[in-house]
Amino acid sequence: MFRRVGLVAAGMAAVLAAAVGCSGGDDEGGSTAVRVGWQKNALIGLMDLVAADQGFFKARGIDVTLMPMETGQVAVTSALRGELDILYGPQSNVVQAASQGECFKVLSTGHGNSINFVARKDVSLPSKTSDAFPGGLADIKGLKVGVPNLGSATDRQARVVLKAAGINDDDVDFVAVGVGGTAVAALEGKSVDVLVVFPPASEALPKDSYQVVVDLVNNPETSPLKDVVISHQMTTCDFLEKNEQAVLGYCRAYLDARDWTTNPANRDALAQIIARHLNLEPAAAKAMWEGYGAVWNTPTKLTPEVWTAQTKYNSPQDQSTPPFDEWVYGPCATEDQRS
Repeated sequence: MFRRVGLVAAGMAAVLAAAVGCSGGDDEGGSTAVRVGWQKNALIGLMDLVAADQGFFKARGIDVTLMPMETGQVAVTSALRGELDILYGPQSNVVQAASQGECFKVLSTGHGNSINFVARKDVSLPSKTSDAFPGGLADIKGLKVGVPNLGSATDRQARVVLKAAGINDDDVDFVAVGVGGTAVAALEGKSVDVLVVFPPASEALPKDSYQVVVDLVNNPETSPLKDVVISHQMTTCDFLEKNEQAVLGYCRAYLDARDWTTNPANRDALAQIIARHLNLEPAAAKAMWEGYGAVWNTPTKLTPEVWTAQTKYNSPQDQSTPPFDEWVYGPCATEDQRS
């Protein structure tokens, strides 16, 4: 797929240790049950998958049920209904929750940008001189651009990139194509001309079926998304108030997973975890990590500066930054609580 960036590590797969249960208060006599949402067909939930496979959740005193979600928007809705305890999403999801009267606390940073723009081979890109931004973006005016969902975080990030390239929203036709196989089918079936792509869809595209419009992942220094946090882990204020020790246990396990994932000795085992949960062949999973693993080379601590930088990726009507001290849970997001 895309050429390699610096390899981040991977590792040794163990048996999935996520226990099924419903949430309850902190229990000094045993593990607390925690329902954790993770997004199917994306890298966002990788640390949760690793933490479950490697037994980090159990070691930190929590019994986790991993609950697959179609999108971050679905995860927010599930949390608002009381069906999730810990979920994921960009800052815009926090803003959305606030607008519905919910209180969320952000627990972590996540990975950096993982989206690129690709096009069918028959799309002409005469202005392109390199894969780095702006690549061939100037040539896609008037074309159909596929995004997962209109109004999604990926959609908004794509619009930021296009605006930086001098392309307005009405210069292209945005089309919702879903993720994974449906996105690939949309490009191959000519429902769209250009696709905003991220793994694993990027690995499902036959190499001879597309061309790179702009490779933002491997050229972060020129990317308009160089400071984006694709997704944060978060919890509801109600769950945190009733289960603070369980939340701290989750945060410790999350950092354990980050450490394990970035250890080169674990590369082959990580590929197995990715293959199993993202429905890829092991070789494709390893290639995906070689091309995209460096997106996890982001600081594990969230700062007010990084938090403020995320606001430009929110919807146009939500350009006020949620107060850092009110919306970020410092003991998890700004500290390492592991002894």
